[in-house]
Amino acid sequence: MTVTVVLTTCNRARFLQRAVQSVLAQTWTDFELIIVDNASRDETPRIVKGFADPRIRYVRHAANLGGPAARNTGIKQARGRYVAFLDDDDQWLPSKLEAQVRKMEDAPPEVGLIYTGTEVIDEQTGALYRRYVPVFRGDVYQRLLMGTILGSVSSVLVRRACFDRVGFFDEELKSCQDWDMWLRLAEHVQFDYVPEVLTRISWHGKQISTDLRSLIPGRTRMVRKHRQRFQRYPEIYVIHLKRIGKLHCLNGTWAEAVGWFGRAIRVRPVEVIKIFGWAVWELPRLKLCSQEKTFRKMRPDED
Repeated sequence: MTVTVVLTTCNRARFLQRAVQSVLAQTWTDFELIIVDNASRDETPRIVKGFADPRIRYVRHAANLGGPAARNTGIKQARGRYVAFLDDDDQWLPSKLEAQVRKMEDAPPEVGLIYTGTEVIDEQTGALYRRYVPVFRGDVYQRLLMGTILGSVSSVLVRRACFDRVGFFDEELKSCQDWDMWLRLAEHVQFDYVPEVLTRISWHGKQISTDLRSLIPGRTRMVRKHRQRFQRYPEIYVIHLKRIGKLHCLNGTWAEAVGWFGRAIRVRPVEVIKIFGWAVWELPRLKLCSQEKTFRKMRPDED
């Protein structure tokens, strides 16, 4: 078997059917689809049973173990040479798998991951919110120290053997799980991409990437876990310290924000100027940001 598709889901029956259909519509047909259900309480089991396709396997967790654990369940049961991931609210264009498989099969053995371009679509309006066109290939380790470059976990195809080398997704991370995985992979293999936009991400405001309750502890664990890696590049390390400080500002946890900004200043004293400038321009908008329940306007990932 060529590809194992791992589709993780939890209480998103309204999106799941679309995601599954986008897999079954692939022009590359030599795949198995493992749907890992994180203890959904909605119509998810019924939706899955509605697909009479022998390539589908359904695995249900008795309790919600989190996204990383669900992906790991799929990886452990994978029979394909390659593994692709799809979140339940995302979808693929029909040629996505075929383009990646052909790229991988033509690539040298040191290439372990192929990703595609992605586009983010507003679920309510259908408007294009953002498009990610791939630009990084080869040895991307140092660039990944800055942050994830792949647009979405739904855009990647990975050699199954890579997980034997670096392990599975970190189940203790509440966010940043994909970034953590790609960073570990990049120490051992090279990345390449298909330049076309073949992955479609749904923006509906309920992603982990917008949930401060998950984002702050995830970023914090990520920075602490990879501290030695980051500390080799102080100019990168300080960016992550400031980002956590900004997220605490957005969360209203001011003492923690001051603590993280203080760490950044100790690493690079000149950062006090940038932090002060950010506070002058952005903090007055915190109240509005809180009222709108979003931090997209606050640009916490800017330096």
